[in-house]
Amino acid sequence: MAVPHSKSRLELLHADVSRGMLQNNTLQRILEGNVHARQDSLELFCDRATYYEQQKKFVLTGTVRIVRGQDTLRANTVNYFEVSKVAIAEKQVYVNRPGQSLRCDYLEYYYKTDQARASGNVLVHDTEKRVFLSGEYGEYLPSQKMSYVEKKSHLWQLDSAATDTMHIYSRRMEYYFGDSRRAIAMDSVHIYQGALHATCDSAVYYLDDEVALLEKKPHAIQENNEIFGDVMRLKMHNFELQQIVVKGHAQAVSVEDSLLEKENKLEGREIIMYISNRKLQELWSISNARSFYYLKEGETDKGINAASADTIKAFFVRSELDSILVIGGAQGIYYPSDYKGPIRQE
Repeated sequence: MAVPHSKSRLELLHADVSRGMLQNNTLQRILEGNVHARQDSLELFCDRATYYEQQKKFVLTGTVRIVRGQDTLRANTVNYFEVSKVAIAEKQVYVNRPGQSLRCDYLEYYYKTDQARASGNVLVHDTEKRVFLSGEYGEYLPSQKMSYVEKKSHLWQLDSAATDTMHIYSRRMEYYFGDSRRAIAMDSVHIYQGALHATCDSAVYYLDDEVALLEKKPHAIQENNEIFGDVMRLKMHNFELQQIVVKGHAQAVSVEDSLLEKENKLEGREIIMYISNRKLQELWSISNARSFYYLKEGETDKGINAASADTIKAFFVRSELDSILVIGGAQGIYYPSDYKGPIRQE
């Protein structure tokens, strides 16, 4: 054939036109039309290619495909290095493998280790979990069964109806493809899901369990309710937020009247927020619980209830406070709406 080959050498199988030329004392082989070459299990296809004998480099242009088993790399231009088995792909790069795909502007694919480095509009897709991962730079590390992206990293997961999409933003995002799929977001993390907006410095999202664990200054807003503490757990079911659990210096705050700076507060070692149909249903404060709530009946003010106990449970109807249950070692003060004296928060 036109290109000498042996085991592990690049073998030319077909080209409509093949010609050789000497340029700058370097032998080049020009191949045009339905080019097909092979190296071991790699199959290379393109419209036009130039083989540089001295560098052992194959430059493929046109409709480029490199196929290995069920994996396919496509691009407008690929520089393939025969000795190292490295493909450098540029422009409209697309890699497809069972259950996964990758798009980017620039890609270095190391076929000896299956490792890949991508940059420019990187988009990773886990088709099984309907997860997308984007950023400006990323790597695929098969030995760790993970990919990561950096710079404007964004992960989103679609539900089957595409109505309750989970969005996670951070400076760096790691995604693990193992038996237990999970994403780790680091630095300036923002999570959006329905009416929820949560922030923290570090978060782990377990896709199979639909659970997100937030650490380092976790803070969440669910409609008019803020909740924060040392660590936070978000629990979803069928892509709908069901529960927020905060432990350590836990607090839940809701604005009663922003003009008069009135706030409802609930504190404790642990707070659990129960949500159904995107509406707050119950708030539980467990251990060293303290509450301070403005009471209303319709639009009529009914005073203030301040209490402390082992456990305090607040119940809501249409996200409005309906009743409060105080359990164990209860102490409290009720201030009627016409009370004019000092008000002490328990």
